[in-house]
Formats: sequence, C-alpha cells, structure tokens
Amino acid sequence: MSKLDETKQKLDTISPTFCLAKWQQVTIHLQNGHTHSCHHPQTHKIPIDELEYNPSALHNTSYKKLIRKQMLDGERPKECNYCWSVEDTEGSHHSDRIKKSSNSTWAMPYFDRVSKSKWQDNIQPAQVEVSFGNVCNMKCVYCSPVFSSEWWSEVKNHGSYPTQDNYNNLEWIAETDRTPYLNREENPYVDAWWKWWPELKIELKTLRITGGEPLLNKNTFKLLDDLEHDPQPHLTLEINTNLSIATETIIKALNHLKKLKKEGCVKDILIHTSCDAFGDQAEYIREGMHYDNWLTHCEMVRRSGISLHIMVTANMLSIDTMLSFMKDIYRLKHVYKGVTYGVSILHSPRFLNVLNLPKNEYWTNKFKELDAFVKQNELTDINEFNYVERLKNYFLENTWTKAEAEKMRKDAVDFLAEIDRRRNKNFANTFPVYNFLIQK
Repeated sequence: MSKLDETKQKLDTISPTFCLAKWQQVTIHLQNGHTHSCHHPQTHKIPIDELEYNPSALHNTSYKKLIRKQMLDGERPKECNYCWSVEDTEGSHHSDRIKKSSNSTWAMPYFDRVSKSKWQDNIQPAQVEVSFGNVCNMKCVYCSPVFSSEWWSEVKNHGSYPTQDNYNNLEWIAETDRTPYLNREENPYVDAWWKWWPELKIELKTLRITGGEPLLNKNTFKLLDDLEHDPQPHLTLEINTNLSIATETIIKALNHLKKLKKEGCVKDILIHTSCDAFGDQAEYIREGMHYDNWLTHCEMVRRSGISLHIMVTANMLSIDTMLSFMKDIYRLKHVYKGVTYGVSILHSPRFLNVLNLPKNEYWTNKFKELDAFVKQNELTDINEFNYVERLKNYFLENTWTKAEAEKMRKDAVDFLAEIDRRRNKNFANTFPVYNFLIQK
C-alpha cells in the first residue's frame, strides 16, 4: 500500500471528507485581513471583532470552524470542490486533500490531536504563510494591486486595464472586501499577528513570509529580531523575495539570516525567488526587475549559505526564452549546491495562459526542447523534471475553443498595448516572434 493510500485509509476513519490542511495549514494576508487553508478555496475575510478576544482567529475564524465541522460530519464543503471533482473521477486518483494530509512535517504528525479536537477549538497550525503588506517595487504582468503597491498606484492613476473583465479593477477588489491597508496606516490584522505570535511560534514548524516584497516591510525584520532574541530551533523559516531590490537591503537581510542559521536560532532557512524568462523578456514580464542584477543576487544568496528555490510561472510570454533562462538556472545549480526550481502554470489572467500560443511547429518545439534539456541534465531532480513534463503535456494536450481563443487574443492585444503605453515599453521589439498575436 502506498503512502497516499495509507493516508486516505487513515483519514477515512474520521470521515470521507476529512482534511488536515483545514486545521494545520494557513495562508494569511494581513494587508487586507483575508485567510484560507489550502490554496484551492477562495480566501475569506477575517472578522475584526473575532480578533479582539482571540488573535488566533487569523486562522481560526468562525467560518473556517464551520467548514471543519462539515468535514468531521462527512459533508463536502463547497469551497473544496477542486478535490471532490478529482475524487469523483473514474479510476484511482488522489486529490490534494490526501496529498496535503500526508505531509510528514505539518499534517500527519498532528492527526491524533486534530481528530480528538472539537470543531469549535482554536488550533495552532504547524505551517503558516503570512504577508505583512502589499508594499512592492515591482509590477509583474500577472500580479494584482492586492499584492503590489506599485500595481495599486498604477491602476489608481490610470484605471483598470481594457480587457473584457477589466483586469485589476479596484472597484471589484473593493466589492470583494480585499482592499489593502496602506503601509502608513494602522492595521488591526498586523496588530493581531503580534499578539498571537508568542503563542504561535512555540509549535510552528514552517513559517513562510511573502508579500508584497517582504524585505521592504519592517515587520519582516522585526520577526528576524524576535527569532534572534527568542530562538525557535524547531522552525524552518522561508522568505519569498523578488531579489530585485537594492543590493544593500539584500546584504542586510542575508547577514541577519546567516546569524540566525549559525547560532541555531531556527532549524533551517530557505529563500524563494521568482523569474519566468530570459533577459529583457523577463524584465517586461516582471516590471522592476533587472535580470543581470537578479542573477547576481541569486549568487549572493548561495554564497551566504542560504538555500535558494526559484519559482517559475510559465505563461504565454515566458516560453520563447525559457530555455535560455533555464540554462542560467542550471549554471547556478552547477556552481552552487542548494539551488532548486519549480514550474507552475499560469491560469489567471487567462489571456496570458500558454494555451494562447499557436499549436504550430515553432511553439511545439519550444516545449519539447525545454523538456529534453531538463530530462537530459544530470542536475535535474525528479520534481523538477515532473514540473517541466507537466508543462509540455499541458500545452500539447489542451486547447481553447475557437470562441475562447479569439476572446483571449483580443484581451491579450488590448492588455499589452496598454502595458506599452503606461510603462513606456515596446512589446513588438521585446517579443519579435509574437507578431502573430498583435497583428490585427
């Protein structure tokens, strides 16, 4: 019996809908007071009045407790439909409910404690991802004003983009109660975090700080100071950073992290950073990036003794030079141990999805060449190969309908023209092989 089969069998002793992620894992967006456990369900608002007497309501909201009750009672919460659709598919399939619950760090070790708890109980999660704010120096084309202050300022000044869904519309963000607090404003959710932190850190196994750009937020350095003065040697600390800020700020952060690691204040440290393409195409996708500086900063991270994971978001604009970019990643992997990468497929906004590329020989070969390079390289681990193989198969095996394709193309053309106008860019010069897209 496989590990996943064993996990399912054990979960079924509680109920056929039980999932440990709903108790043991949480992502908290303090910039607007939203939270969710597992990345599939939409976030929901944390009621401020619940925080007044229970700061752990950053995780243990009344809404989430009711979802836990449904799971304990064998009901299927609607917000978890992604997993139910997988489990209802014919054949043998393991949904993310099973995969996440099998995690040996933050999930399965807590099975007995969670299964014996009451649905009303406040639970201390073992894995937390937290964003202290949306302050960021970049405007990646697939990001949002919720996560980037630069995006917020641009849309505030110029309006939403002229796509059919008004991409990054501030009114829609307000309607869904996701408007972020400004960096200079008092934020009750950040206040609640610091009230909860002394209790939370005692059992916390993994803490991942994201943003915005966390190295531009004072709360990140406040937390590093706290870990130095009150070590948590059981804790793995992870930080998402674009590594495209001032070198002096990166050096300051690395010196702090090196000290935490050397003195055993934490169990381990990992930096996550992002890039999706090579050179000026990467800089177009991730406005505010300087590609060569980013590579230099990646080397600085590894020379400091901190492990580095590169997150690649595969989108329509990244494929043309992704192989060249991947060769730079492998040069890093060759020189420095402790460099890994992962590839996710961009699904939102849909007009930047890779399925907008033509199914012709040129683009098909791009995916196959990338796949072959990764497969043949001795530095590739199985997870990295699976990521790239999945990307290739996704492109080759899926397609838009004719109506979808035309809608996506129109939105992409309008979006990119507006990017050029607002940001003084030139898409045609940066992406010359994409003329098929912008031709009217």
